[in-house]
Amino acid sequence: MKQPAIRLPRLKVPLLALVFAAAITSCSGRDGARPADQPLTTATRTAPATPTTEGTATMTSSPATNGATISIDINGQPVRGVLDSNTTARALLDQLPLTLTFKDFGGQEKIADLPAPLSIEGMPAASDAPPLTIGYYAPDQALVLYYEYVGRYNGIVPIGRFEDLAAVRDQGDSFTATLSRR
Repeated sequence: MKQPAIRLPRLKVPLLALVFAAAITSCSGRDGARPADQPLTTATRTAPATPTTEGTATMTSSPATNGATISIDINGQPVRGVLDSNTTARALLDQLPLTLTFKDFGGQEKIADLPAPLSIEGMPAASDAPPLTIGYYAPDQALVLYYEYVGRYNGIVPIGRFEDLAAVRDQGDSFTATLSRR
């Protein structure tokens, strides 16, 4: 015996909007962090709830020497950096020397617009960025100097490391730096 089809009432647009909003909210996690597979833009990135700069005033790294060495001159103070051997890092090297204006973003990174986009061919779609990372944020075509840990996000492309955390972190909300080959 064939059962009669069940007819559901048509959903109204406001109800659909409410369901969609609830789904988006539940995907963002308890702390408002976005999942790694969700693209971010400058307008949507959020800073960590609690900054973690304690004990990092003298944090430095010793970049590996197998990549290209660069100098990041911040107000007359040179900071040594080493770029990785990847497509995106090589594209940045092709643009050097560059003088860029960096702005603080979210108490975790200094970010500057590049005059031309960098190639991301062959690079992973998402990554994280620990302190002392030189990165490229593809959605904004920006060079980023990370001084706090940044979780995994689409568009982050690590391209190297810099040595002196305090020299970058302790700059004001805006500063100019010149990047050049060493």
